[in-house]
Amino acid sequence: MTEVSLEQVRAFILDIQGLRTSKPSTCVSSVAKRIHNIQIDTISVVSRSHNLITFNRFPDYEDGTIWEYEKNGDLFEHWSHALCLMPMESYPFYKWRLQFYEDQIWKSYKKWGLKNREFIEEVYQYVKKNGPVKSSEYGTREQSGEGWWDWKAEKTAMEYLFYMGKLMVAYREGFQKAYDVAERVIPSSIIDKKLTDEEAEEFLIDTVLGCLGVASYKDFRSYVGKLPARKLWGSRQSQIEKNLEEFVESEYILKVQIEGRDTPYYCLSEKLNELERIDSEAFDDHPIKILTPFDNILRERHYPAEIWNFDYKIECYVPKQKRVYGYFVLPILDGCDLVGRLDAKVHRDKDLLEIKSLYFEDDFTIDPEFKHRAHEGFKLFMAFHNCTEIILPQEYNNYSPDF
Repeated sequence: MTEVSLEQVRAFILDIQGLRTSKPSTCVSSVAKRIHNIQIDTISVVSRSHNLITFNRFPDYEDGTIWEYEKNGDLFEHWSHALCLMPMESYPFYKWRLQFYEDQIWKSYKKWGLKNREFIEEVYQYVKKNGPVKSSEYGTREQSGEGWWDWKAEKTAMEYLFYMGKLMVAYREGFQKAYDVAERVIPSSIIDKKLTDEEAEEFLIDTVLGCLGVASYKDFRSYVGKLPARKLWGSRQSQIEKNLEEFVESEYILKVQIEGRDTPYYCLSEKLNELERIDSEAFDDHPIKILTPFDNILRERHYPAEIWNFDYKIECYVPKQKRVYGYFVLPILDGCDLVGRLDAKVHRDKDLLEIKSLYFEDDFTIDPEFKHRAHEGFKLFMAFHNCTEIILPQEYNNYSPDF
């Protein structure tokens, strides 16, 4: 077993993830290959999460251009831990998952699908003949109170077919999906590949450890969603760790003991030298990064809690009177540490970034060097959002006299 410090592990994870690295990603596709899944989200008080996840790893990324990569076939869209964009070459793993989807679908939607089989087939044949098709351009049948979100029935049918893998998103315009049959979206050289359970297990291990650097049993049942670990290992801690031990015995992966942590973590053996030699202070003077709540190191709340001692909860789904920090609070990465959070809003009509509130961890000290790093980080965040002005809380206006 390899013993490492928390500082080493944090730096190693951030390097693997591309958040603090000497080798940043050079395009959207390289971000997706690096972290596997980029979560799609609708909240837009600042740029949507899929844009921020990408920008924080690819500094030259332009807001919204991620959809060009989907349209060009570099990425595909489907359910991972949530609705995500993934590298096209990883589709066979998701095809393996699809064989279990009918059993996993929630009862009300499954009931709707069974009741409307003929109609769903009619929608499928329409898309097959006329695709790509936007739901806004097709259909007038009103929803009957069943299904999702008060969509019209054609939209519900398309989403049902998308969930089951028969339709895929060919592209988006704005945020609107255009659906097409899977065989026209996924290249034939990829869509025909089939994974065995053993190959799916290897893919899961390679993906979780290859994208996070180090992971515990919790991450194998969350990073790409709950279904794979449930089908392969019953999702039980004992069974997951038993299977991982077989890979430890073959020396494909190794067990890592993190200082001050009882839970065993795992790492790819080929990454051991990088983990042991990582310089945890290499990025201490770099600008802060403002992360989204759905960033890959934050979205599963156990991960920042156990690795960074950072207790984080997104509060947009919490009643306003019960919020502690704000509607859509963004964590602050300083060096290799999560040091605080802020509640921000971009006023696009005014080219203005408003920082409504700032909160720092109790053990964090604001000094002149941090003020400089914060100033530089805010400038980068503003430029990404095409903002020319910033408003800070009164007590923090001394970060810099001039933005």
